[in-house]
Amino acid sequence: MSNNYSNYEEELLNLLQKAVRIKSINPPGNELEMCNLVYDYMTKLNIETYKIEVEENRYDIISILRSESKNPGIIFTGHMDVVPVSEDESTRWEVAPFSGIIKDGFLYGRGASDMKSGLCSIMVAMRYIKENNIPINRDIALVATVDEEDSMKGSKALVGHRLLENFREVVVCEPTNMEICNVGRGRTYGVIDIKGKTGHGSQLSVDKNAILIANKIINKMGETDLSDKAHEIYGSSFWQPLAIHASVDPWVVPDDCELKIDARLVPNHFSDDIWHRIDKILTEVKTEVPSMQANITILDKREPWITDENTELMQNIKNIYESLDYEFITQDFKGTTDGTILRKDGRDVVIVGPGLLSGVHKENEKVLIKNLFKALRLYTELMQK
Repeated sequence: MSNNYSNYEEELLNLLQKAVRIKSINPPGNELEMCNLVYDYMTKLNIETYKIEVEENRYDIISILRSESKNPGIIFTGHMDVVPVSEDESTRWEVAPFSGIIKDGFLYGRGASDMKSGLCSIMVAMRYIKENNIPINRDIALVATVDEEDSMKGSKALVGHRLLENFREVVVCEPTNMEICNVGRGRTYGVIDIKGKTGHGSQLSVDKNAILIANKIINKMGETDLSDKAHEIYGSSFWQPLAIHASVDPWVVPDDCELKIDARLVPNHFSDDIWHRIDKILTEVKTEVPSMQANITILDKREPWITDENTELMQNIKNIYESLDYEFITQDFKGTTDGTILRKDGRDVVIVGPGLLSGVHKENEKVLIKNLFKALRLYTELMQK
């Protein structure tokens, strides 16, 4: 790094404060102001930048530093949306949730860790490369997405996109405390719509009450052993109901119940197996309650993945960590990310970023400033490989 590297650290702090102060809350999907921040920042650097419309007032941003080489490029990606702050949660914050206050070596605010710190680190790293005229051996792309915190519409809109055709590596800058996640767990979720029959609330109707039928499904899920798909390192997948909603008034036996199911998958355990097991459970319940009708709506399938430690991407990161005297720790990432989608075009994926996953989606979200600067250094070095 050049002697003026400290200027870029200061720039990164200022940019992150601006970003955290933008309430790009999703749902409902208020990313437009954040989209404009990213777009304006990159275009002012005279870096080739595009807005990709996903929905009205929702845009992905692709910004590309071009090299003279035809080597496959590398993508650095981060999402622009943040989860909401509930009224109850806001009372537990030590600072205003969208303040971007710096205190005791941390920068606080919703999105500080998940994941505007990673996104801003990419932006400033590309600025460093551009302003210092550093030669690069392949194209470098910033991919800033919308809707990651919900249905991942942003990354899904970029599968097979012509601008990213010659990119074969993806660095997802999600919160990992700068540890290297070369394993991503999968997720699949959906809704079971259960039909029973209405009746008077004074009558016990085990075979009609849609809630009691849903309870049978939940109990059978709890009795189902998923260990036959266990991974020798990462253990077993798990599933659970995350929401239940029934219709009609409390004095009427409900004839309709909606059960939302979520499954988290270890490597080599794929979504189709989960829904096959749900089908089997519904068949069993149907034999007990012949009048039951149930329909499944699968809302998403995000498959687990592994990037081999011998890939060029992993080896480059390992070499950079050794040269910078960073501790090289590999692990799995418990959540799902845009990397799950962007890898569908045959790319190697690694997740590494300055935030801490255990501190996100709750009060007093923050990022360690020392990690922020580490991320800037890592991304800048990796862009030069």
